[in-house]
Amino acid sequence: MYIAPRPHVDFKPPRLHDASDCWYVFYSVKSPETGKFKRFRVKVNRGTVKERRAAARELIASISQKLQLGWSPLSEGLSQRGAVPAFEVFSQFERVKEKEMEKQSIASYKSFIRTFRRFLEEAGFSGRSLITSLDRSVAGDFLDHLEADSKISAATYNNYLSFMVTFFGWIQKRGYVRENIFLGFERKPKKLTKKKRRTMEDHEVGRLFSFLAEDNPEYLAICVLCYCCFIRPKEISLLRCRDISLETQTVHISEDIAKNDNESFRTIPTAAMPVFRRLDLSHPDWFLFGGHPGESGNFSPGRTPTTNKKIGHYWSRVVEPRCRFGAGVSFYSLKDTGITKTLSKGVSLNYVQQQADHSSPSITGVYVGKTAEAVAALKGIDIFPKGDA
Repeated sequence: MYIAPRPHVDFKPPRLHDASDCWYVFYSVKSPETGKFKRFRVKVNRGTVKERRAAARELIASISQKLQLGWSPLSEGLSQRGAVPAFEVFSQFERVKEKEMEKQSIASYKSFIRTFRRFLEEAGFSGRSLITSLDRSVAGDFLDHLEADSKISAATYNNYLSFMVTFFGWIQKRGYVRENIFLGFERKPKKLTKKKRRTMEDHEVGRLFSFLAEDNPEYLAICVLCYCCFIRPKEISLLRCRDISLETQTVHISEDIAKNDNESFRTIPTAAMPVFRRLDLSHPDWFLFGGHPGESGNFSPGRTPTTNKKIGHYWSRVVEPRCRFGAGVSFYSLKDTGITKTLSKGVSLNYVQQQADHSSPSITGVYVGKTAEAVAALKGIDIFPKGDA
């Protein structure tokens, strides 16, 4: 919420100094960086005494109005809302977006803002720093900071840049700033953002499934949902026990958890059914894979959901060291491998597109539709390595 600057707190109103040798109007403005007042003056030396007093009155009225609207000589060109602290604008953006967007999307937005805010704090900005104190040099420094971080990939860098352009576009449209400070910066070229993961070999899939069948049957089910049903990790994390139908061999993806907001039903191949018959589905409203704080390997059903982050961490901390995969294999390699092997079995591209819930023709073809029935062609597909279930 915008709070107007307060006289004698945020600024000292203008007054006339009319000494015989020099006439001028003086006023003071508090610096958002130091919290101290800085004095300014404008000379009024021309004309007769009467003319000087008239000019001084007009000048005082003009400066007073501008100061009350948030203008400051410390930031020329300040818009009406430019006197708002930057971090307050960040919070306002989050509050607005929480009402407009899904929880998963707003969580990503908040993560981007957290990183930017942490960078600003480390650079010396405080809660008093105005939104207009952020300029293109700050934007450039932030992007350089991301580029220097070895954990930030080229694709992630581009994601940050896209968000910051959107974020400051929102700020600009609402009158906090006059320009979008992130416009004009170049994205990383596509050759640097191409995915480096590869599909898995049969012996790698077999080793994975054999290990998990004995060590962690719930995580095995997570892997099978990605491998055979092509379900995204975030969607997997939010499934409930009632979404699995052993009778119809389907997984229900509600529009509430689907990435593209489309309800769909995925077919569970018959060869994969033993994996799901081992699961405890006795609590329909519980999440199929529970959160269980403090238990990194526990994915049994629970009242709170697991997260795709926990799924990924278990893969990197436990699965990869145990299964000794070669370079380029990640959790998402399961989906790539499953789609590739299913297509190689001669299943129609349309069926695969439906199973993967793709909408872009460049991925698997035009979206076919949704059905609550398992597709016979997919039920009969066995892409499990021989000897493993």
